[in-house]
Amino acid sequence: MVTPPGCFFVLLFLLTVIGIIKTKERITKRILILILFLVATMYVLFTPLTAMFLMGCLETEFQALQDDDRPTLVVVLAGGGTHPIPNGIREKNIELAEQSFQRLAEGVNAAKRRNWPLFYSGAYEEGDNMAYSASIRAQAALWGFEGEMTVETSSRTTWENMQEIAKAVEKGGYERLVVSTTAYHMKRSIWMAKRHMPNIEIIPWPSGWRSTSDSLTPNMFGPSARAFYDSCTALREIVGLVAYMAFF
Repeated sequence: MVTPPGCFFVLLFLLTVIGIIKTKERITKRILILILFLVATMYVLFTPLTAMFLMGCLETEFQALQDDDRPTLVVVLAGGGTHPIPNGIREKNIELAEQSFQRLAEGVNAAKRRNWPLFYSGAYEEGDNMAYSASIRAQAALWGFEGEMTVETSSRTTWENMQEIAKAVEKGGYERLVVSTTAYHMKRSIWMAKRHMPNIEIIPWPSGWRSTSDSLTPNMFGPSARAFYDSCTALREIVGLVAYMAFF
């Protein structure tokens, strides 16, 4: 609480309260009360406790995945794509972003169980799709994946991901779909998958949990930039899910 951004909220809160107490103009006081409300709202969004609660509302646990002979396709939804690295460090100056890396790792782990085919959806990269696709295949091979792998490069959104995946499912005659994506993104992904493939069994295979089951500690009430990022991400995900359910 005494370090940024905590000290910023404390200072702003105190200054606003002092202003409300000292001012006698009704309009000014109302403006300061509004500012105080906004400060309180921002403080709540900046706390890890709020971020954990919002993320916990979205995140899905593993579902049992039976190792049987049903035709199964493991799909990885690209998240964040890639980000550049300095010239000269590697032959191709891109690498997988954090969420893409996590999703691919879990997808490979699932696919290796029975050497199921792997479908990476959303490998769209401005100007260098080939380099992006190559980096994905190379990373999967590095983790020991030796099965069939498809890298789809045309889709840019989760809805478009599912459209392309539905085509692959129909073409391959798959009966089961294992979806690898970030945990907070799983509810929306599963909902979209069921809209496009209502007769297919959908198995969530999440990664990158942001919520935890830890007991309350004082640090959970101290504002942090990461908590604010997680809170905003969760709110955006919730709004997106509601919007898709309302209009699609």
